[in-house]
Amino acid sequence: MKLRGIRGLSALVVTLLSGCVVLEPLPEPAPTSDQAALETRLAEMESKLMGLSARLERLEQAAVDLGQRQERQLTAQDRSLGGIERQLKETRAAVSSLRRKLESQPHAPVVRGEGATAIAGNAGADYRAVEIALGELPSGEGERLVRQIPAAVPNTAREILVYAQIATGYVEGGPHRFRVSVRLDGGREAAFYLYANGQPQQGWAYNSDNVWLPMPKNRELILQADGKPFFGDWNSEVRIIGYR
Repeated sequence: MKLRGIRGLSALVVTLLSGCVVLEPLPEPAPTSDQAALETRLAEMESKLMGLSARLERLEQAAVDLGQRQERQLTAQDRSLGGIERQLKETRAAVSSLRRKLESQPHAPVVRGEGATAIAGNAGADYRAVEIALGELPSGEGERLVRQIPAAVPNTAREILVYAQIATGYVEGGPHRFRVSVRLDGGREAAFYLYANGQPQQGWAYNSDNVWLPMPKNRELILQADGKPFFGDWNSEVRIIGYR
């Protein structure tokens, strides 16, 4: 009986106390170290993303600027190429017109004769180029040299193109006249002349010519020099450079 009374009293006390107690909310747990690291990492990534975005914008703007410059350059090149194409077209038309005019004109007849000038011929006639060195011109005092025309020029050739040159530097000898000729039938000769003057000077003087001469039957080219022999720096050359 006494135990039941004590148990009932204990239950009543617990009931009364439960009505008077006010439950307080539990505090939020403090962020762990992992969360702090993630937030720091997130902030770093966001900062890096902003930097990359700014860099991308700069690169895109640079690409736009480069494209505009290239477009301007291409436009200028197109204009330049267009001008060159027009000039080329006009030049071709002018060349074609001149060629038609030349082809429509009658060819000049060949004139054969002798003297100091070349034999006048048909400038448009076919000819063959050769390189045949025949040595130097004589020095002077009426010296006369005879050069054989090599077999590279056939007997069927009508004319030979002769090149002769003379150069004088610091040299004594005064005025010279050089004669290049071939002997024709009947003892006649066809020739051309070069003139040179030897004198002491700090420089060089030159004279040269290319002349068509008749092809001689004896296949001889005659070289002759009138004047006091040269003494000093000088040189000369005679060549056959073509035939027809």
